[in-house]
Amino acid sequence: MPKALMEAINLTNILVDGLTYVANGSLLLVYLLVGNLPAIMSLASAGFIFLVLDSEVQRRASFRPYRGGPMGQSDLPERRGGLAQAMTDQRSAGPQARTAQVLTGIVFALWLIAQTGMAAPVPWIGAVMWLVGVIVLLVMPDHQRFNQLWFVKTGLAVYALLVIGSRIYLGYATQLSPEQWAGIIGSAESASAIIASTKGNVTTIILWALWLVAPLGYFSLLVQQVFVNPMNLVSPLAGAQDVLKRIRERV
Repeated sequence: MPKALMEAINLTNILVDGLTYVANGSLLLVYLLVGNLPAIMSLASAGFIFLVLDSEVQRRASFRPYRGGPMGQSDLPERRGGLAQAMTDQRSAGPQARTAQVLTGIVFALWLIAQTGMAAPVPWIGAVMWLVGVIVLLVMPDHQRFNQLWFVKTGLAVYALLVIGSRIYLGYATQLSPEQWAGIIGSAESASAIIASTKGNVTTIILWALWLVAPLGYFSLLVQQVFVNPMNLVSPLAGAQDVLKRIRERV
């Protein structure tokens, strides 16, 4: 066989092997991403809350207003404009506490512990809860965002603790034998009967709570918070600052 043909065949084999490795690596990456997609969605939502929403709330909480003359001065519109601009300026705020961001980190750590190794659909339910919480926070008016942030975080923390508690209980109940239960209940025969009649019922209740009751309660309360106040018919997207500004500047 000619040398040139051999080199061409070797080059072709190298290219085919290289493409095969790239394809296999790409498929592995896709499988890993799909398998960890709930955690990735939760991480993205928590990161958005941490970097954007928490930062805004902390800046507003740490804001120190200007000190000037009386409110009846002629330069009042200019001072109001400067005040509104200063509230959105990072440099005008005082030393910022990181309480909101620390709470977000704690809640996400709890959820990461709860969903790691947990079978579907619990990780997906938690990811959707994170995502819906972010969406609700974005559509809420500015003056309600602080309270809603606290509600979203506490709801997610409670759900994470429910998942962790259920895993601890199920793991503990599975490892105990009827003889070990007998030390708690009284006898091995009664322990076996009680375990057989109640273990399935308790597991069913836990699954209903994790799959349906707790998520629906969280989502329903979020929707209630969104529609708790009637919509402004003049400026539906206006916040409290916009409404006050329009009232003060009307002639």
